[in-house]
Amino acid sequence: MTTLAFLSRIAPLATALIASVAAFGQTVVYQGIPDGFDFPADQTALLKLRDQQDVPGMRKHSWMVFAGLTQKTASGEAIWETWYSAPTTFSSGPSPQGVRKIERRFTAPRQFTAPGAHPQAVGASLLSFTLFNQETRQQIRSNRYNLSSHLDELNNAFTPTTPAADRHIADFPPRAMSLKTVWWVVKKSGLTAMPVWDAAQNPQLPDGNGYPTWTRVVAVDPSRVTIPSGETADVPLLDKMRHGSRVVPLASLYSFRITQNEIAAVHNSTAPNANTAQIGDYAALVAIHYTTKEIPEWVWSTFWWHDKPNDGPFAQDRPATVRGVWGNYLMYTTFSMETPKGPDGGPNVCFNPWLEARFQNGVFSNCMACHQKAAWPWQDFHPVTRGTLKPDDPLFRNRMRLDFLWSVADQAQ
Repeated sequence: MTTLAFLSRIAPLATALIASVAAFGQTVVYQGIPDGFDFPADQTALLKLRDQQDVPGMRKHSWMVFAGLTQKTASGEAIWETWYSAPTTFSSGPSPQGVRKIERRFTAPRQFTAPGAHPQAVGASLLSFTLFNQETRQQIRSNRYNLSSHLDELNNAFTPTTPAADRHIADFPPRAMSLKTVWWVVKKSGLTAMPVWDAAQNPQLPDGNGYPTWTRVVAVDPSRVTIPSGETADVPLLDKMRHGSRVVPLASLYSFRITQNEIAAVHNSTAPNANTAQIGDYAALVAIHYTTKEIPEWVWSTFWWHDKPNDGPFAQDRPATVRGVWGNYLMYTTFSMETPKGPDGGPNVCFNPWLEARFQNGVFSNCMACHQKAAWPWQDFHPVTRGTLKPDDPLFRNRMRLDFLWSVADQAQ
């Protein structure tokens, strides 16, 4: 091998190593979505898209916000990585200002920790963390929604005759935004199996269709940026060999190297490859979900990685402003719990296969419909569902609604 060929081969690895070293303990300054990405959009315009059931219009807006979210900071990470973690946002003590360290505080997704989710089963869980922008964090802390004692005071201040529709916390501001991320551990050497959700090949099953049952996996290779078309390999997933799996580069996903800062939380998870993870392995982003208070019931948009990102309805309407690895993610969005009608003629559907497909009727659920149940005192959100609840639904009896944010119920100290 010539010196030039050798250098060209190791250059991507050197770049990744430099980036991972820089990210260790890296300091960041908060950045919001920059101008030019349709955020926040005019509420009247968004409601018109909803009422006219203009699916391409709604999708174009959600893609644009995604493009804004995923712009790079000067040090290379996506700007959403400069946002505030749930522990920082809901801490009962002072919250840090200005320069901070990147906060990748892994836990299991809410959908995997609620009763009935069986998080103890090996391979049943995933790595996740939630982040909040400045406006959401400010609303939570200035109104003391981070304190369970204050939530109790607010709820107890309502009288038995207070209409259920009026029993709620203050609405969040239009620029409020939060997001949930989902990650897959990729080993630093060799090939790592990673499931891929194909809608046509993974229909709803009686007991749900979580990622261990998906029909196809890819083999993720961290050592190469370019891989010959058609290259396949046999890779194990949850003690089952998956033959003829397409080999894809880790560079096609957003990822970071796991450091000493994250390793304990990774080892505490039952997610695949987690208990054997080592410092220097990778966390690869397989799904990301955001919600914005641009309309009263929030805009809900959810994304997941795919090795064929330009195929099918979930790839439609993606603008050229979605660049780099972010063009490898598919998207579902909803502005309503009811319309447009779902594929079976029922209320609107919007779900993320990594989060909801595992539940009974999960592929016929709606994230907005699940979040409408967020109320205080806390209770389980199961089952996943769709359709609009009436304001006087028994679920809300003597309970204060939390403007669709389960995080307030889950994280209040």
